[in-house]
Amino acid sequence: MTSAGQSSVQQQDPVQREIYQAADKLRELMGLDAGTDQIIATVADVQLVEHNKKVLLRFQREVFNGHDWSTETLARNLTDDFIDHAAMEGDPPGLEGVQMRFSAWAAAFEEALEENQAMVGERDLIAVMYTLRAKHSGEFMGVPPSGREVAIPGMEIVRIRDDKIAEHWGIYDFLRTAEEINTNLAFIPRGGTQEPARPQVPWAIKMTEQDAAGLGVAAEDYLRPRGEKKD
Repeated sequence: MTSAGQSSVQQQDPVQREIYQAADKLRELMGLDAGTDQIIATVADVQLVEHNKKVLLRFQREVFNGHDWSTETLARNLTDDFIDHAAMEGDPPGLEGVQMRFSAWAAAFEEALEENQAMVGERDLIAVMYTLRAKHSGEFMGVPPSGREVAIPGMEIVRIRDDKIAEHWGIYDFLRTAEEINTNLAFIPRGGTQEPARPQVPWAIKMTEQDAAGLGVAAEDYLRPRGEKKD
C-alpha cells in the first residue's frame, strides 16, 4: 500500500515513482514485511556502505600498503579533524600523530602489508578484520630486530565522512606480536598502589623455567584475597 506522502512524491518525480514501484514489487516477490520506505532506505544504505568500503580500501592501498604517509597523501584520505581513538596518550593529534606512528612502525617492520579477511559496514561505519604481514628488521620497543616474518591479526573500525576517514578505532594482537618476534609481553604495574605487584615478565628475553616458577608464585600472591596469609 502506498502512503499519502509517497503518492505526493511519485506525482512530482517520475524517477521516484519508478523507485517506489520497484520497491513495492521487490517486497511482493520476496514476501518482505518491511514498508516501501524502509526497503528504499536499506538499498540506499547498501550503496553507501559499498562506497565507504572503497574509501577505506583506498587508504590501505595509498597509505599503509603504499608506505606513503606524506601530508599530501594523508590529507587526501583523512579529514582535517581526524581522530585516532587507538593513539597512545601523549601522541600528537591528527595527521602528525598518524605520521609519527606509521614512521615508528616502518622503522621496525619493513615490507608491511595489510591483507583483509572480512569487511562489513553500517551507514558511515566500516569494520575490517585483517592480517598484517611484515618483516621485523628494526628495533621495536627495545627488542632488537629478529629478521622474522610476522603475521599479526587485528580489527579496525573507521567512520567515513565526505569520502575521507574521520575516526579510527583499532584492536591489535600485541601478544601475537611478541610471539612472532620471539619475545614475551610484559605487564608492568602502575605506581601508587598498595596491592601486590603484578607479575613481570622480561620483554626482550624468552622465559626460563625459573622465570615461570617465579611468575606462578607472583600470580598466586596477586590473586590471593586481601588479608589472607600464605599456607
